[in-house]
Amino acid sequence: MHRDRPPIQPSAVRLLSQILCLLFGLCILAGCGEDRAEDSLTAIRAQQLAGDHAGSIQPLRALLKTRPDDPEANFLYGRALMLTRQQHIASWSLRKAMKHPDWLILAGQQLAHFALASRDFNEVVALTDRILEIEPDNKRALLVRANAYAYWKKDPAKALETANRLLEIDPNAIEAYEPRILALLDLGRFEEASADLAAAGEMLKELKGTVRVLAWHCSTTAAFEEHAGDLDKTRKTWERCLESYPTDAEVLTNALVFYDGQGEHERSLSIVRAALADQPNSREYRNLLADRLRLSGKAAEAEALLTEATQTEPVELVAIAWSDLAKLRKSMGEHEAAADALERAVELALEQDAAYPELLFERADALILANRLERALEVAEDLPVEAHRRLIRARVAQERGNARLALSEFSEALKLWPDNTWARYYSARAAEDVGEFERALEDYRYAVRISPGATDARARGARLLLAGGGLAAAIQMLYVGVEQAPLDIDAMLLSVYLSGRGGNMAGIAETLENIEASYPAWAGLGLARAAEGLEERAGPAAAASMLARAPGVDYGDPRFVPALRNLVRYSHAAGSPGDFSSRLQKVLDSQPEFSSFEDIRALDLEMSGAPRESTLAVYLRALELGPRNAYALSGLGRLEAADNPEQALAYFDRAAAIDSSNPDHAMAAVRVLIDMGELDGARERLDRLLGEHPFEIDAAMTQVRLDLQQGVDTPRTLERAKRAVRFGGGADAHGLLSQVYAKRGNTEEAAEASRRAEVLRESAAAKSDSRPVEEPEA
Repeated sequence: MHRDRPPIQPSAVRLLSQILCLLFGLCILAGCGEDRAEDSLTAIRAQQLAGDHAGSIQPLRALLKTRPDDPEANFLYGRALMLTRQQHIASWSLRKAMKHPDWLILAGQQLAHFALASRDFNEVVALTDRILEIEPDNKRALLVRANAYAYWKKDPAKALETANRLLEIDPNAIEAYEPRILALLDLGRFEEASADLAAAGEMLKELKGTVRVLAWHCSTTAAFEEHAGDLDKTRKTWERCLESYPTDAEVLTNALVFYDGQGEHERSLSIVRAALADQPNSREYRNLLADRLRLSGKAAEAEALLTEATQTEPVELVAIAWSDLAKLRKSMGEHEAAADALERAVELALEQDAAYPELLFERADALILANRLERALEVAEDLPVEAHRRLIRARVAQERGNARLALSEFSEALKLWPDNTWARYYSARAAEDVGEFERALEDYRYAVRISPGATDARARGARLLLAGGGLAAAIQMLYVGVEQAPLDIDAMLLSVYLSGRGGNMAGIAETLENIEASYPAWAGLGLARAAEGLEERAGPAAAASMLARAPGVDYGDPRFVPALRNLVRYSHAAGSPGDFSSRLQKVLDSQPEFSSFEDIRALDLEMSGAPRESTLAVYLRALELGPRNAYALSGLGRLEAADNPEQALAYFDRAAAIDSSNPDHAMAAVRVLIDMGELDGARERLDRLLGEHPFEIDAAMTQVRLDLQQGVDTPRTLERAKRAVRFGGGADAHGLLSQVYAKRGNTEEAAEASRRAEVLRESAAAKSDSRPVEEPEA
């Protein structure tokens, strides 16, 4: 009687498969032939079946060196990379596998799930189009497609249609209720959505749904309770969801939205900390925590967190950890350190035979941001993707000030890679530089369609439309895709300015509330931007009145310094500084050691016509208290401009270096240079200024005047004159354009521009000098 054999343990299977794969991998490198390669695939299948996906990566790399186009090897490699958190490398192999009809569906499903997790909804739709063309009833493809449409929020009707199709095929497909309910909510069909949620709950009891579905049901229940206005009940439900499903991506994301909306940012941070503690190897949660730490002012802790990963991750993931650290450093503006991190990432990836094209491209781009332009061109020559090479050459040309060459390279790159958001964005910037504003707008719109929140294309496109007089079009563009990519703080500041320009007081109030909730440190700047828009619409008196009566504003709070500065400026411009004088002095006296209050005190003196020496003394005190106070520096520049232009220039240059977002500092420096007779220097600075602020009419017109005075006639002169006309330079801009055309011998165009200038002057003269102030919309 024989003894029963003990069962084979999974660890033994893994060990055996690893040995087999190692032997077959060596055989492949030695050239043992196709039969051995097939044997190697058999061993790798067994290895992955045993759950050892990480161990199968090296044998697959060895196999792919001799059979780079083998569809099954590419699929197995891509799947192994996906399951070991190396998704970005995986996509290349899975796309190769998709080229073979027998592997299109399996590889396409893997890619579609990754695209959904990455919120690349456009890619999900494209991939599932190909799968469903072959298998119209493929349930996995229908589910991921329905979720993409639901979370994209671009076409909820299609989300509903796709979810319904899946439920027709499989009535027990409870996962389909998630996109269906989201679609019903977006369509405003709340009763149906509520009924579906209840039905899904009953099904979960009967079918014992997966943890993922249970987590979704909990999350959606909380969302319904919040919609009903029961915040106490909502909070309890979220606590239950987080206790039961602390690392579910949807629970985590939606809980963060809830707590952020309540202004409980520390609670949100603790939730992410707990998720990472529960899953310490989660790259997603580690990066999320690092980003949250950065935004909450804990940049050093964020960097330490990601630096630790570069020392503790398995060897095959260390390159990715360095890449993550580089992204954090880039977001912090540490471009030199980011470039160093990516150089290290590429070095390690090359050692692992895993230097995927996107990583090589990211390194070249980081080198550009670090101003290592020669090194960027050097590594660009080795980039395996032609579109990448073109884009790096374009960006280097752009950084070197050759916008025309950059635009040419971008045009070629976009033929190869038309859906690259960043390429479209930088192409638009280059088009702005050379005055091709229609192309710039087209590229901004294209960039927004591809990915609304990836760049600031919405805001830049909106500014371009606004500069051309299109207020409504600017607002519309700014809010494209806001459901999937909410406005960042820069876009919110533009939004509140646009509301001011439109006299939309309700819009101002709503946006300021959102800024206070999400970016409280920016509340004063938001109020200042609203006043700037209102001043342009209705004049300084209306803006000053709005600032003086703003509810709940404590001008003693340093956050509101920008608004207080505007209040002083507009009160003087309106001829009524006394209305706020006593209140202003109390505020300024409350913190005598605060640099910004001192520069505001000096501004008040300057605009009141106080003696130069007393005003100068206060500005100097402000600078002593805050050496990087750009407003104090500019104030000193204004006071010194007449008697000491070289000192004034130094002050303006320091202000511009500290606050490059405000073109007034740089423009003041240009005026000093012109007064000093240094016209070449002034012209060079105007070029730089217009590169950063392309819609500054004063800068464009000043440059045209300089050219005309010196007898200069270049294509740039004509472009600047046209730019000034396009962006509202009025009669003076048309007059300059007429002079430019006349100098070039274009008599008909010169006459037409002159005629238009005269019409505008007559129209302005016909208007009353004391036009009535437009009342803002209630």
